[in-house]
Amino acid sequence: MADFRLLTLYVIRHGECEHNAAGWAAGHDDSPLTERGRAQARANGRVLRDVAPRLDDLDFFASSLHRTCNTMELLREEIGLPATGYHADGRLMEGNLGDHSRVSTGEFLRHVDYLADPWNYVRPNGESLAMVYERVGRFLGTLTRDSVIVTHALPVTMLRAHYLGLSPEQAMGYHMANAGLMRLSMGTEALFGK
Repeated sequence: MADFRLLTLYVIRHGECEHNAAGWAAGHDDSPLTERGRAQARANGRVLRDVAPRLDDLDFFASSLHRTCNTMELLREEIGLPATGYHADGRLMEGNLGDHSRVSTGEFLRHVDYLADPWNYVRPNGESLAMVYERVGRFLGTLTRDSVIVTHALPVTMLRAHYLGLSPEQAMGYHMANAGLMRLSMGTEALFGK
């Protein structure tokens, strides 16, 4: 097993989906990409082609939710690769918001129990941030080559935290916009395309 911190990871948040446009927290709910989200995915393909030295040397992974798979497929088509030449992995899914799915993003962030201990608060029938961190860590432990990873807001935060060795407090302040593209390489991060 390779040390994932020795690898280069291109981490991409999926393009805008209908839940994002409406201001809802999607969690595990599936939400299709908007036309803007599809354009963002294709644009990320062009950015990736410019910043990744050899696309043939990369593994490709996406969350198993539709919005990330669709983003990955559009990105791959844009760079001339077969749309379906990637691995879908449930460990890259967005945090499970349980009973807090389909509420406004602001509303679920103001929940009193969440505010008391945001890292460990388990949403009813859902997950805590700590649980998302753990499952993303299990995914990272399986990587053997430089990789492109298309995922969601919380897993992006957790991938970054693992790679850069951040504490929960340092991790939680980070937010990547839809269709952001981050390169994690040699202990550093760089953002592209936004």
